[in-house]
Amino acid sequence: MPARHLLPCLLLAVSTLAQANDQDNSTVRLDTSLEDPYQLVVDGELSGSSVTVLECIFNRLQRPYQIQLTSLSRARQNVSRRIADGFFSSAPDSQVDGYAQLSAPLLMEKWYWYAQDSLILNKPIWDRELRIGSVLGSNSMTWLEARGIAVAQKVPRLEQLIELLQRGRIDLFLADDNAMRSALSEQPPQQALQRRFVRYSPLGVYFSHDFLQHHPDFLSAFNRQVEHCAPKGSALTDAEAHYLRQLTAQHLKRWAYHDELLNALRQVAARNTSMERINELNRQWLRELLLEEKPLIRRLLQTPPSRLLANIARQHHLLFNEIFLSDHSGQLVAISEVTSDYWQADEDDFRQAMRLAPGQIHIGDIEYDGSTQSFQSKVSAPIHDPRDGQFLGVLSLGINIETAFGDNLR
Repeated sequence: MPARHLLPCLLLAVSTLAQANDQDNSTVRLDTSLEDPYQLVVDGELSGSSVTVLECIFNRLQRPYQIQLTSLSRARQNVSRRIADGFFSSAPDSQVDGYAQLSAPLLMEKWYWYAQDSLILNKPIWDRELRIGSVLGSNSMTWLEARGIAVAQKVPRLEQLIELLQRGRIDLFLADDNAMRSALSEQPPQQALQRRFVRYSPLGVYFSHDFLQHHPDFLSAFNRQVEHCAPKGSALTDAEAHYLRQLTAQHLKRWAYHDELLNALRQVAARNTSMERINELNRQWLRELLLEEKPLIRRLLQTPPSRLLANIARQHHLLFNEIFLSDHSGQLVAISEVTSDYWQADEDDFRQAMRLAPGQIHIGDIEYDGSTQSFQSKVSAPIHDPRDGQFLGVLSLGINIETAFGDNLR
């Protein structure tokens, strides 16, 4: 039996850090449950992708913490009763929101329906004849029941769901792709399973309101470190990239070649593109990010093209984290909000897009965006002058992955 199933309840002191500079250095207690590959025990040590991110965050905070290993339902209960300060890894949960606050996402789960018969996957999910299985207390079970979807079989482990499916005891179940890969590596199915994508779901730490009330600066400090500790990027599947191209193309057809944007690009086509001047502006931009006075940034934000992009971003605020336009040299021309730097030509998405033909779109990997505390894909498209086909610049969009793929229940 795998080691991660041998320890139903274990207190693991995972960090004894040096004293922090601030006065508040009390140990933070977090509860969690076993779920490969996010939380698992190997050779008596707690590890996993979520644990790794948390270790990075608390090391950067120089804050001691310990992890109590228990069931997810007990972890929630301990936080609600103020026994523990928080629990992980959790998807957003409206019931928990009443007594705890979710951190910025550490990771993203990718949920699929799994079945033996592909025809089952095409049935309406609210069909009462469908026998749906779920892992007891899991994020996916909570999500299903919040939508009024009846769960017929609830079992402690994902491996049990696979067995029930193969025996014909259930018709399908909802599970995370990474968790399924781990389960199937230890328990290969007798026949290939069919699957259908449902959604991306963020995973974070729920900290109790009581803990945050006593430590009012903690969550903001914690969330700031996620950007440094979350995984740097993961590739989209071909199908997902194709969907994002279609989604983006629909938007770009409506406003990417707006006269306001084209005229702005034409007007700056002859401006100074020497690296000396560009580096000077980039250094000024970076300085202004730290200062109260921001003449260069403010001037760009107030231009008509920037106001146009800001209006578009506001209309689609759940989908677009940011929109910005760069000229052929990579200098900013318009922004929906303040970007992290001024010169874009050293970014991979700019270099990829500038080589594309008109109408083509570059889709970047999924990455964590610290400014919006969400996972996004950077999508970029070259802008060519409709008059003569001349390359004018690159339009870049940060697309919120959770929103873009949404709920695909059917």
